[in-house]
Amino acid sequence: MAKVRTPTIFTTPQDAATAFYRAFEAKDIDAMMAAWAEDEDIVCVHPGGPRLVGFDAVRVGWEQIFAGETKLLFRLEELVVLETVGMALQSAIEQVTVGNDPAPRGTAIASNVFLRTPSGWRIVLHHASPAPTLTIASPAGPLH
Repeated sequence: MAKVRTPTIFTTPQDAATAFYRAFEAKDIDAMMAAWAEDEDIVCVHPGGPRLVGFDAVRVGWEQIFAGETKLLFRLEELVVLETVGMALQSAIEQVTVGNDPAPRGTAIASNVFLRTPSGWRIVLHHASPAPTLTIASPAGPLH
């Protein structure tokens, strides 16, 4: 007899965000997809990647990322959170480390949008892009 999986109920957007990043670091596709809303209007954009729309497309995208050997770890900085009764937005700078090397290897700017569903809070959008390298303008000239 097949075991019925009871979905985790994330009681806050932060609970869903924590589950998302833990699943990412563990390369656990089932845990990753449990953090997402089961909806055809979910959207995911990985740095440098295409826009993935729908549950199946988002899952395939994560499966491709998880197929690699590289273990990624995330430290979120400069977190901004906006929350309403049924929707929440999280914007963060992701400091990405690889394997056991504690030095950040890359930086991404990430936006995560969460929706309150009958099964608790779930991700409906993840969009990450490489953070630009900032240069300091000379005092003599404008930035534009």
